[in-house]
Amino acid sequence: MILSIAGLPFRERPVHELLALDREADPEYAGFGWARVDRLWLASDDDREPQCVDDALVIAVHASDDAEALPDDVDLDFEVDDEVVASVLASTFLAVWLPRLPRDTKAIVLVMCNPHAARLVTPPDLDRPLHHGLGDVYAWFDPDAEDAAEHGGRIRLVAEAWRTLQPVSTELEVRRPNTSITDEQRLTYVGLYLLKKLDLKPADGGMTFPIVLSSELGALEEVLHHLAIEGHVEMNTKKDRYDITKPGLAYLGRVIDEATDLIDEFDDDEMPEVVEELRQRRLDPMRARFLWGWYDGEFDDLVLWQEQRGIKPVERMWAFYLMGDDFWNELARELEGD
Repeated sequence: MILSIAGLPFRERPVHELLALDREADPEYAGFGWARVDRLWLASDDDREPQCVDDALVIAVHASDDAEALPDDVDLDFEVDDEVVASVLASTFLAVWLPRLPRDTKAIVLVMCNPHAARLVTPPDLDRPLHHGLGDVYAWFDPDAEDAAEHGGRIRLVAEAWRTLQPVSTELEVRRPNTSITDEQRLTYVGLYLLKKLDLKPADGGMTFPIVLSSELGALEEVLHHLAIEGHVEMNTKKDRYDITKPGLAYLGRVIDEATDLIDEFDDDEMPEVVEELRQRRLDPMRARFLWGWYDGEFDDLVLWQEQRGIKPVERMWAFYLMGDDFWNELARELEGD
Protein backbone atom coordinates (compact mmCIF):
# COMPACT_ATOMS: atom_id res chain seq x y z
CA MET A 1 0.00 0.00 0.00
CA ILE A 2 1.33 3.43 -0.95
CA LEU A 3 0.98 5.66 2.11
CA SER A 4 1.29 9.00 0.30
CA ILE A 5 -0.82 10.01 -2.70
CA ALA A 6 2.19 12.02 -3.88
CA GLY A 7 4.12 8.75 -4.18
CA LEU A 8 1.81 7.24 -6.80
CA PRO A 9 3.40 6.10 -10.08
CA PHE A 10 1.20 8.63 -11.87
CA ARG A 11 3.04 9.00 -15.17
CA GLU A 12 2.62 10.18 -18.73
CA ARG A 13 1.36 7.42 -21.03
CA PRO A 14 0.38 7.23 -24.70
CA VAL A 15 -3.22 8.35 -24.88
CA HIS A 16 -4.40 5.21 -26.69
CA GLU A 17 -2.96 3.08 -23.90
CA LEU A 18 -4.18 5.44 -21.16
CA LEU A 19 -7.79 5.40 -22.36
CA ALA A 20 -7.72 1.76 -23.50
CA LEU A 21 -8.35 2.84 -27.10
CA ASP A 22 -5.96 0.14 -28.31
CA ARG A 23 -8.21 -2.72 -27.20
CA GLU A 24 -11.83 -3.80 -27.13
CA ALA A 25 -14.02 -2.33 -24.39
CA ASP A 26 -12.71 -3.59 -21.05
CA PRO A 27 -15.10 -3.01 -18.11
CA GLU A 28 -12.40 -4.10 -15.65
CA TYR A 29 -9.86 -1.57 -16.92
CA ALA A 30 -8.60 0.60 -14.05
CA GLY A 31 -5.54 2.28 -15.51
CA PHE A 32 -4.44 5.75 -14.52
CA GLY A 33 -2.01 8.43 -15.69
CA TRP A 34 -1.94 11.47 -17.94
CA ALA A 35 -1.39 12.43 -21.57
CA ARG A 36 -1.37 15.47 -23.83
CA VAL A 37 -3.94 15.49 -26.65
CA ASP A 38 -4.14 17.96 -29.53
CA ARG A 39 -7.89 17.58 -29.83
CA LEU A 40 -10.72 15.47 -28.43
CA TRP A 41 -14.51 15.61 -28.29
CA LEU A 42 -16.84 15.56 -25.28
CA ALA A 43 -20.21 14.02 -26.13
CA SER A 44 -23.22 13.55 -23.89
CA ASP A 45 -26.41 11.51 -23.77
CA ASP A 46 -28.67 14.57 -24.13
CA ASP A 47 -28.12 14.97 -27.90
CA ARG A 48 -26.33 18.28 -27.37
CA GLU A 49 -23.69 19.19 -29.96
CA PRO A 50 -20.37 17.50 -28.97
CA GLN A 51 -17.83 19.90 -27.53
CA CYS A 52 -14.41 20.16 -29.16
CA VAL A 53 -11.52 20.62 -26.73
CA ASP A 54 -8.13 21.55 -28.16
CA ASP A 55 -4.73 21.28 -26.49
CA ALA A 56 -5.87 19.25 -23.50
CA LEU A 57 -4.15 17.64 -20.56
CA VAL A 58 -6.03 14.35 -20.13
CA ILE A 59 -6.05 12.93 -16.60
CA ALA A 60 -7.41 9.39 -16.22
CA VAL A 61 -8.37 8.01 -12.80
CA HIS A 62 -10.65 5.21 -11.62
CA ALA A 63 -13.65 5.62 -9.30
CA SER A 64 -14.03 3.01 -6.58
CA ASP A 65 -16.46 0.32 -7.64
CA ASP A 66 -18.39 0.61 -4.37
CA ALA A 67 -17.91 4.36 -3.97
CA GLU A 68 -20.09 6.17 -1.47
CA ALA A 69 -22.51 8.71 -2.94
CA LEU A 70 -21.05 12.16 -2.25
CA PRO A 71 -22.57 15.42 -3.57
CA ASP A 72 -19.26 17.07 -4.50
CA ASP A 73 -16.56 14.40 -4.51
CA VAL A 74 -15.69 10.91 -5.76
CA ASP A 75 -13.75 8.09 -4.07
CA LEU A 76 -10.85 6.93 -6.24
CA ASP A 77 -8.89 3.67 -6.23
CA PHE A 78 -5.41 3.31 -7.71
CA GLU A 79 -4.43 -0.23 -8.71
CA VAL A 80 -0.97 -1.60 -9.46
CA ASP A 81 -0.75 -5.23 -10.61
CA ASP A 82 -4.46 -5.70 -9.79
CA GLU A 83 -3.92 -4.56 -6.21
CA VAL A 84 -5.40 -1.36 -4.78
CA VAL A 85 -2.37 0.58 -3.55
CA ALA A 86 -4.12 3.85 -2.64
CA SER A 87 -7.62 5.20 -2.09
CA VAL A 88 -8.30 8.92 -1.99
CA LEU A 89 -10.96 11.51 -2.72
CA ALA A 90 -10.81 13.15 -6.15
CA SER A 91 -10.53 16.59 -4.51
CA THR A 92 -7.44 15.50 -2.57
CA PHE A 93 -5.87 13.87 -5.62
CA LEU A 94 -6.36 17.01 -7.74
CA ALA A 95 -5.01 19.29 -5.00
CA VAL A 96 -1.83 17.20 -4.79
CA TRP A 97 -1.26 16.32 -8.44
CA LEU A 98 -2.45 19.28 -10.53
CA PRO A 99 0.58 21.40 -9.50
CA ARG A 100 2.86 18.49 -10.50
CA LEU A 101 1.45 18.05 -14.00
CA PRO A 102 2.18 20.12 -17.13
CA ARG A 103 0.67 23.59 -16.97
CA ASP A 104 1.15 24.57 -20.63
CA THR A 105 -2.12 23.21 -22.09
CA LYS A 106 -5.28 25.22 -22.65
CA ALA A 107 -7.63 22.86 -20.82
CA ILE A 108 -7.83 19.82 -18.56
CA VAL A 109 -10.11 16.86 -19.14
CA LEU A 110 -10.65 14.57 -16.15
CA VAL A 111 -11.59 11.10 -17.41
CA MET A 112 -13.29 9.62 -14.37
CA CYS A 113 -16.49 7.65 -13.98
CA ASN A 114 -18.82 9.56 -11.70
CA PRO A 115 -21.71 7.16 -11.02
CA HIS A 116 -23.46 9.41 -8.48
CA ALA A 117 -23.10 12.56 -10.61
CA ALA A 118 -21.01 14.44 -8.03
CA ARG A 119 -20.38 18.07 -8.90
CA LEU A 120 -16.74 18.64 -8.10
CA VAL A 121 -15.53 21.79 -6.38
CA THR A 122 -12.95 23.94 -8.17
CA PRO A 123 -9.47 22.69 -7.14
CA PRO A 124 -7.09 25.14 -5.45
CA ASP A 125 -5.01 27.18 -7.90
CA LEU A 126 -6.84 25.86 -10.99
CA ASP A 127 -5.35 27.86 -13.87
CA ARG A 128 -7.43 26.73 -16.87
CA PRO A 129 -10.86 25.17 -17.54
CA LEU A 130 -11.31 21.64 -16.18
CA HIS A 131 -13.98 19.39 -17.73
CA HIS A 132 -15.42 16.40 -15.85
CA GLY A 133 -18.30 14.07 -16.63
CA LEU A 134 -21.47 13.15 -14.80
CA GLY A 135 -22.24 9.42 -14.80
CA ASP A 136 -20.03 6.79 -16.38
CA VAL A 137 -17.45 7.98 -18.92
CA TYR A 138 -16.62 5.92 -22.01
CA ALA A 139 -13.71 6.50 -24.38
CA TRP A 140 -14.06 5.79 -28.09
CA PHE A 141 -11.76 6.14 -31.07
CA ASP A 142 -13.30 7.16 -34.40
CA PRO A 143 -10.60 6.63 -37.07
CA ASP A 144 -12.88 7.68 -39.93
CA ALA A 145 -14.14 10.93 -38.40
CA GLU A 146 -14.09 14.12 -40.47
CA ASP A 147 -10.91 15.43 -38.81
CA ALA A 148 -9.17 12.02 -38.70
CA ALA A 149 -6.44 12.92 -41.16
CA GLU A 150 -5.40 16.04 -39.27
CA HIS A 151 -5.51 14.56 -35.77
CA GLY A 152 -4.91 10.86 -36.36
CA GLY A 153 -8.52 9.93 -35.67
CA ARG A 154 -11.08 11.37 -33.31
CA ILE A 155 -11.01 10.64 -29.60
CA ARG A 156 -14.54 10.85 -28.24
CA LEU A 157 -15.45 10.79 -24.55
CA VAL A 158 -19.09 10.11 -23.74
CA ALA A 159 -20.85 10.83 -20.44
CA GLU A 160 -24.39 11.64 -19.32
CA ALA A 161 -23.32 15.29 -19.27
CA TRP A 162 -20.17 17.38 -18.88
CA ARG A 163 -19.40 20.18 -16.43
CA THR A 164 -16.66 22.78 -16.71
CA LEU A 165 -14.89 24.23 -13.68
CA GLN A 166 -13.41 27.65 -14.37
CA PRO A 167 -10.28 29.17 -12.81
CA VAL A 168 -10.96 31.47 -9.90
CA SER A 169 -10.14 35.11 -10.58
CA THR A 170 -7.67 36.69 -8.16
CA GLU A 171 -7.01 40.15 -6.85
CA LEU A 172 -3.75 40.13 -8.84
CA GLU A 173 -5.72 40.75 -12.03
CA VAL A 174 -5.46 44.28 -13.34
CA ARG A 175 -8.56 46.24 -12.41
CA ARG A 176 -9.21 49.83 -13.38
CA PRO A 177 -10.02 52.25 -10.54
CA ASN A 178 -13.69 52.53 -9.50
CA THR A 179 -14.83 49.33 -11.20
CA SER A 180 -15.74 45.94 -9.73
CA ILE A 181 -14.54 43.68 -12.54
CA THR A 182 -11.51 43.37 -14.79
CA ASP A 183 -11.60 44.15 -18.49
CA GLU A 184 -11.24 40.43 -19.24
CA GLN A 185 -14.26 39.59 -17.07
CA ARG A 186 -16.27 42.33 -18.78
CA LEU A 187 -15.50 40.82 -22.20
CA THR A 188 -16.61 37.40 -20.95
CA TYR A 189 -19.86 38.51 -19.32
CA VAL A 190 -20.95 40.94 -22.03
CA GLY A 191 -20.05 38.29 -24.59
CA LEU A 192 -22.44 35.89 -22.88
CA TYR A 193 -25.10 38.61 -22.85
CA LEU A 194 -24.76 39.06 -26.62
CA LEU A 195 -24.68 35.32 -27.34
CA LYS A 196 -27.97 34.95 -25.51
CA LYS A 197 -29.46 37.79 -27.58
CA LEU A 198 -28.23 36.11 -30.78
CA ASP A 199 -29.66 32.73 -29.75
CA LEU A 200 -33.13 33.93 -28.73
CA LYS A 201 -35.94 34.48 -31.20
CA PRO A 202 -36.97 38.14 -31.68
CA ALA A 203 -40.29 37.47 -29.94
CA ASP A 204 -38.36 36.34 -26.87
CA GLY A 205 -36.02 39.34 -26.80
CA GLY A 206 -33.47 38.16 -29.35
CA MET A 207 -31.51 40.57 -31.54
CA THR A 208 -29.36 40.67 -34.62
CA PHE A 209 -26.16 42.69 -34.66
CA PRO A 210 -25.05 44.19 -38.00
CA ILE A 211 -21.40 43.96 -38.96
CA VAL A 212 -21.26 47.76 -38.97
CA LEU A 213 -22.87 48.71 -35.68
CA SER A 214 -25.09 51.72 -35.20
CA SER A 215 -23.95 54.48 -32.85
CA GLU A 216 -26.26 53.15 -30.13
CA LEU A 217 -24.51 49.76 -30.24
CA GLY A 218 -20.99 50.97 -31.01
CA ALA A 219 -19.76 50.16 -27.50
CA LEU A 220 -20.21 46.45 -28.29
CA GLU A 221 -17.76 46.33 -31.21
CA GLU A 222 -14.82 45.09 -29.10
CA VAL A 223 -16.94 42.32 -27.58
CA LEU A 224 -18.21 41.07 -30.93
CA HIS A 225 -14.67 41.04 -32.32
CA HIS A 226 -13.56 39.06 -29.25
CA LEU A 227 -16.39 36.55 -29.79
CA ALA A 228 -15.34 36.18 -33.43
CA ILE A 229 -11.71 35.52 -32.44
CA GLU A 230 -12.92 32.88 -29.97
CA GLY A 231 -14.96 31.24 -32.76
CA HIS A 232 -18.29 31.83 -31.02
CA VAL A 233 -19.68 34.13 -33.72
CA GLU A 234 -18.90 34.67 -37.39
CA MET A 235 -19.53 37.48 -39.86
CA ASN A 236 -22.29 36.68 -42.33
CA THR A 237 -21.39 39.13 -45.08
CA LYS A 238 -24.35 38.12 -47.27
CA LYS A 239 -26.83 39.10 -44.57
CA ASP A 240 -24.62 41.81 -43.03
CA ARG A 241 -24.81 40.44 -39.50
CA TYR A 242 -23.04 38.37 -36.87
CA ASP A 243 -24.23 34.76 -36.58
CA ILE A 244 -23.68 32.47 -33.62
CA THR A 245 -21.60 29.37 -34.49
CA LYS A 246 -21.93 25.76 -33.37
CA PRO A 247 -19.00 26.19 -30.93
CA GLY A 248 -20.76 29.33 -29.70
CA LEU A 249 -23.96 27.38 -29.06
CA ALA A 250 -21.98 24.66 -27.28
CA TYR A 251 -20.27 27.29 -25.09
CA LEU A 252 -23.65 28.86 -24.35
CA GLY A 253 -25.01 25.46 -23.35
CA ARG A 254 -22.15 24.85 -20.92
CA VAL A 255 -22.63 28.20 -19.20
CA ILE A 256 -26.40 27.61 -19.01
CA ASP A 257 -25.62 24.36 -17.20
CA GLU A 258 -23.37 26.30 -14.81
CA ALA A 259 -26.15 28.83 -14.15
CA THR A 260 -28.84 26.20 -13.57
CA ASP A 261 -26.53 24.37 -11.15
CA LEU A 262 -26.23 27.58 -9.12
CA ILE A 263 -29.96 28.22 -9.11
CA ASP A 264 -30.82 24.63 -8.20
CA GLU A 265 -28.44 24.70 -5.24
CA PHE A 266 -28.95 28.21 -3.85
CA ASP A 267 -32.49 29.21 -4.84
CA ASP A 268 -33.76 29.14 -1.24
CA ASP A 269 -30.71 30.77 0.39
CA GLU A 270 -30.15 34.40 1.38
CA MET A 271 -27.52 36.44 -0.47
CA PRO A 272 -24.99 36.66 2.41
CA GLU A 273 -25.11 32.87 2.86
CA VAL A 274 -24.60 32.31 -0.87
CA VAL A 275 -21.64 34.71 -1.06
CA GLU A 276 -19.96 33.11 1.95
CA GLU A 277 -20.42 29.59 0.57
CA LEU A 278 -19.07 30.57 -2.85
CA ARG A 279 -16.00 32.17 -1.32
CA GLN A 280 -15.34 29.09 0.79
CA ARG A 281 -15.40 27.07 -2.45
CA ARG A 282 -13.03 29.57 -4.09
CA LEU A 283 -15.72 30.54 -6.61
CA ASP A 284 -16.30 34.10 -7.85
CA PRO A 285 -19.53 35.59 -6.38
CA MET A 286 -19.69 38.22 -9.14
CA ARG A 287 -19.70 35.55 -11.85
CA ALA A 288 -22.41 33.66 -9.96
CA ARG A 289 -24.53 36.80 -9.52
CA PHE A 290 -24.24 37.73 -13.18
CA LEU A 291 -25.02 34.22 -14.44
CA TRP A 292 -28.08 34.00 -12.18
CA GLY A 293 -29.61 37.23 -13.45
CA TRP A 294 -28.49 36.56 -17.03
CA TYR A 295 -30.11 33.13 -17.10
CA ASP A 296 -33.44 34.01 -15.49
CA GLY A 297 -33.96 37.12 -17.64
CA GLU A 298 -33.41 39.74 -14.92
CA PHE A 299 -31.02 41.70 -17.15
CA ASP A 300 -32.84 41.29 -20.46
CA ASP A 301 -34.15 44.88 -20.34
CA LEU A 302 -31.45 46.97 -18.68
CA VAL A 303 -33.46 50.19 -18.91
CA LEU A 304 -36.34 48.57 -17.01
CA TRP A 305 -33.82 47.06 -14.58
CA GLN A 306 -32.50 50.52 -13.73
CA GLU A 307 -36.00 51.93 -13.31
CA GLN A 308 -37.08 49.11 -11.01
CA ARG A 309 -34.06 49.69 -8.78
CA GLY A 310 -34.63 53.43 -8.61
CA ILE A 311 -31.37 54.30 -10.35
CA LYS A 312 -31.19 57.94 -11.46
CA PRO A 313 -30.49 59.16 -14.00
CA VAL A 314 -31.43 56.15 -16.13
CA GLU A 315 -28.98 55.34 -18.93
CA ARG A 316 -31.29 54.52 -21.84
CA MET A 317 -28.54 53.38 -24.19
CA TRP A 318 -28.30 49.88 -22.73
CA ALA A 319 -25.12 48.88 -24.59
CA PHE A 320 -23.17 51.76 -23.04
CA TYR A 321 -24.63 50.95 -19.62
CA LEU A 322 -23.57 47.31 -19.97
CA MET A 323 -20.05 48.25 -21.08
CA GLY A 324 -19.65 50.94 -18.44
CA ASP A 325 -18.88 50.60 -14.74
CA ASP A 326 -22.21 51.53 -13.11
CA PHE A 327 -24.00 48.24 -13.82
CA TRP A 328 -21.17 46.10 -12.42
CA ASN A 329 -20.66 48.34 -9.40
CA GLU A 330 -24.37 48.02 -8.65
CA LEU A 331 -24.08 44.23 -8.64
CA ALA A 332 -20.99 44.45 -6.43
CA ARG A 333 -22.83 46.63 -3.88
CA GLU A 334 -25.57 44.02 -3.77
CA LEU A 335 -23.04 41.27 -3.06
CA GLU A 336 -21.50 43.39 -0.31
CA GLY A 337 -24.91 43.98 1.26
CA ASP A 338 -25.00 47.75 0.71
